[in-house]
Amino acid sequence: MEVDDQESQLVEALFQCTTNDRAVLTEQFLRILGNRSNINAGLAEFYLQMNGWNVDEAISSYLDVNRCPDLSMTLIQDMTVGEGESVPPGTPYTKVWRVRNSGTVAWLPGCVLRCTDGQASGSMQIPLETINPGSDFDIKLDLVSPQQPGIYQSKWRACSPDGAYFGDPIWMITIVESGGVLGVTQQLNSSNLQS
Repeated sequence: MEVDDQESQLVEALFQCTTNDRAVLTEQFLRILGNRSNINAGLAEFYLQMNGWNVDEAISSYLDVNRCPDLSMTLIQDMTVGEGESVPPGTPYTKVWRVRNSGTVAWLPGCVLRCTDGQASGSMQIPLETINPGSDFDIKLDLVSPQQPGIYQSKWRACSPDGAYFGDPIWMITIVESGGVLGVTQQLNSSNLQS
């Protein structure tokens, strides 16, 4: 889901908040920001009371205070063995991206690389390690190619524990065809490394 989609959903949810019942307002605050791990009813009531029980202003205050520090990620290189080769249908393979923490702070525990668009043939998110600024990290994604030949693409984004996307988007394009050799290339490379 893109940031613009998240913002429009947030705006739509805020327009639906039309009550003065404090329990309902607290419930709405929690529902709207519920994917963040540090929110509970007491915290919701604090922000709501601080903002005159206005859900819109309370959420804005919460997001201002809990904004992510300067998190950033830069794609350095696609390290996939056999990159550019097509892959046969139903074949396991590994995608590897080298990324750098290009921000000013270490990535927070709970940061993930998440598939935000397209078709992923494996996990929809990958945990990221806590990497210091300026350090590189290889992200490995084990996949199985789709059963149907075709061109498949997906977009991946780094995501903070509170759901904010940061850094370069990473695009993955997979060409699936019966004569593909990517799986074989990776198997041969793996057996050569083990010898």
